[in-house]
Amino acid sequence: MGFRVLLVAVSGKDPATIHDELGVIATDQFEEIAESPVVGVSLSNGSYLLYINDEALIVPDDVVFARLSMNARLIACYTNETCMESMTTSWENGRINWSVHHDAQQGIEHLETNGRLPSPFFPIRDRLLAQQHGSKDTDYVFDIPVELAKVIGGFRHDCDIEGAEGKPFQVLEQV
Repeated sequence: MGFRVLLVAVSGKDPATIHDELGVIATDQFEEIAESPVVGVSLSNGSYLLYINDEALIVPDDVVFARLSMNARLIACYTNETCMESMTTSWENGRINWSVHHDAQQGIEHLETNGRLPSPFFPIRDRLLAQQHGSKDTDYVFDIPVELAKVIGGFRHDCDIEGAEGKPFQVLEQV
């Protein structure tokens, strides 16, 4: 099947404010692997990461991004391995800065960008597009937004949280 998740890292706000703005509350439950519909974890870079598996919340939503990024910064990464679609976006103070989107259904080399892209984007794009030109069986372009989220935001949907031990993911429930 594969991952279908939305990860949202917010910096500049405390977790309680982020929970309130997303409409969730923290529980006393923690997980080693992010399997509940919504979990949260603090990253070593100071951001607070929401790891969303909930079907109702999983679709990237500009209204939610604008709200969570008000008086803060946000990096979000949507990953859908079932149809090979990925997107990473940056928001600050309620406005989008940039976005990178790949949808294999529009073509194996589909890559749509908007805004002023961060400098790490270009070497990631060039390396993975070069790999793509040599392969028809693997979707390397899918990893461009995903790797950019790792470099810029410090997270990746299919990797452990750097420095985290035990059960770092706090289960969050919708209110």
